[in-house]
Amino acid sequence: MKKKTILAFLPLLLSIPGVQAQESLDEAFLLPEVVVTATRTSREVKAVPAAVEVIDKADIEARGAHTLKDIIGMAAGVSVMRSGGKNAVSIRGFDSRFSMILIDGRRIASEIDQNYELERIGLDNVERIEIVRGPVNSLYGTDALGGVVNIITKSPVKQAFSLRLDHGAYSGNEGARDNYHFSYDSGRIGRYGVTVSGAQLNNDKALKDDGTTYAPFGKRNYFNTRVDYHVSENEAFTFTAAYMSEDTREQVVKETPAGKIKTGVHDDNERTEYALSYSRRQDDTEVFWRAYLSDYVKHVDVHNLANRNFMNFGKSHRTIPGFEGRLSKAYGDNHLLTFGGEYRPEKFRGTGVRTGKGIYTETYRDPVSGEIKTLPGSKVDINYSALYLQDEWQTSPKLLMVTSLRYDDSNKFDSNLSPKLGLTYQAADDLRLKLNISKGFRSPTPNQLYINSQVVRNGKAMTLIGNPRLDSEDSNSYELSLERDWGPATGKLTYFTNKVSNMIAEDMVDNTTIQYKNIAKATIQGVEAEVVYPLSPKMFWTASYTYLDAVNDTDDSRLFNRARHKIASRLTYVKQSGGLRANLWSETYSNYLYEVSAGAGRNKSYTLWNLNLEKAIGDTGTIVVGIDNLLNKRDDDLAIQGAYIHTGYKVQL
Repeated sequence: MKKKTILAFLPLLLSIPGVQAQESLDEAFLLPEVVVTATRTSREVKAVPAAVEVIDKADIEARGAHTLKDIIGMAAGVSVMRSGGKNAVSIRGFDSRFSMILIDGRRIASEIDQNYELERIGLDNVERIEIVRGPVNSLYGTDALGGVVNIITKSPVKQAFSLRLDHGAYSGNEGARDNYHFSYDSGRIGRYGVTVSGAQLNNDKALKDDGTTYAPFGKRNYFNTRVDYHVSENEAFTFTAAYMSEDTREQVVKETPAGKIKTGVHDDNERTEYALSYSRRQDDTEVFWRAYLSDYVKHVDVHNLANRNFMNFGKSHRTIPGFEGRLSKAYGDNHLLTFGGEYRPEKFRGTGVRTGKGIYTETYRDPVSGEIKTLPGSKVDINYSALYLQDEWQTSPKLLMVTSLRYDDSNKFDSNLSPKLGLTYQAADDLRLKLNISKGFRSPTPNQLYINSQVVRNGKAMTLIGNPRLDSEDSNSYELSLERDWGPATGKLTYFTNKVSNMIAEDMVDNTTIQYKNIAKATIQGVEAEVVYPLSPKMFWTASYTYLDAVNDTDDSRLFNRARHKIASRLTYVKQSGGLRANLWSETYSNYLYEVSAGAGRNKSYTLWNLNLEKAIGDTGTIVVGIDNLLNKRDDDLAIQGAYIHTGYKVQL
């Protein structure tokens, strides 16, 4: 893609007519947004050099979202990859392995590639979601090459209780869903404050034409609690605990020498999390430390659906203990320095990895047939450590320079330095120019080196094999942005490019086997355009467009499972006096290269329209009616099922 593409957009961005601020526009819309993810310190979005987007609680409620999957796709530069059989996040063309999902800035134990996390993270206790697009390796480590999604939970503020019930079904009355949510906020009681929230999500089976399921069906449970203890107004301890369980099933096809076998895959997974943190702000200094534990246990068993025979099982256990701390201190009037570090002694054991270390056996008795199977397993323990330094330097009234450097080390992989430079130039009160330059490095994960396990891809049971000969990935990334304001309206245009050496990707060897491989040279580049535009005191419009050029440079072929064009648009109407709120939004994916079979792709394009209506009933109740996929688009390859109609009721006390 030639760089003149970005120049073609500049006249449009600079010439959009101004919007006069309306006196009756919601004050919250005019307040400056503050983020913490991009620099690990509090800064206004407009000042931060990195590309940042905030999804707040009002946005989550306006779209009737239950999990991260329901909300993430509208963000600029962020796509939901549907063709792998699960909904996975992709930021600027990097798949979920390069896109970190954090909760309050801490890591969560999961499948190594996080392909399943969008439906495992509930939103009942979420205050806002901060999305940083582009590399953040210099602060968060080697997994943050594509970007970071940081889910920030609510702290106790004001006493409140809410209950939400929701029921819906897809067209054809298949795949019915029932969702139940509650949350409680004690408010500040002396020095203490408590929040508690939970949810249960149930979805029924829905079948494609070939007899496989669109998505896992079954039950998911979520529970979260947070306790704040304020030593003073500027000093606090915070304890959080969370629990997630899922009991789900899928119907898939497994190809064997004897032919295709319809199999049932049963997942029984649990995740438990605990964290204790301390924070103190005093004058020009901020101190933060945290200890946390995230523990994930996965069990899967497989049966032949025709004769109910027990075929196989698997079990894995991943534990992430973490210890981290940082100190931010102002030096003079123009420098804010942050020093930080972390230590993570991660442990992984499972029947699906072949490390040759810590060999053990796992035995499972099938509850239906009584048959007993025993499988070998192995272990891997990796001790990660890191130190980082960041300087936020206001070099002049118009120029902010943010430089950061992180050193990562482990007992298994090479050590690495990740530098980054970010600049924000305030050319005028309503005009900003931003530049980011960074270098990244990523070692293969144990999963990519040693896995030998069954996975589901596009309704097929396939074998995913690790590759012990993988090389580490290197990347060089550049980003240039132009932002302009017109009163409360904002526009932004960004060009980004990433040059990656030895990029690790899945290679579909044949119709039954996938293996990790290195792509010697790859380029992922594109253009993002964003606009937020109030149309009236009661209505505003947001839209974004992403052009993506993701290429394997060794043969000039496109990388699979990415869209060339993505357009997201949302229209919001709020009538405070009548308690009415309406949201209409769409997501368009054009020229999405879907991998049909080994080395063969097919381009697909689709648009999904969605509608959500809310009407207040009295002082405490709200009726909700929504339609996802309003035009009933269906695509079995991409697991797009059709229109989903749901109704609900919310009580807030």
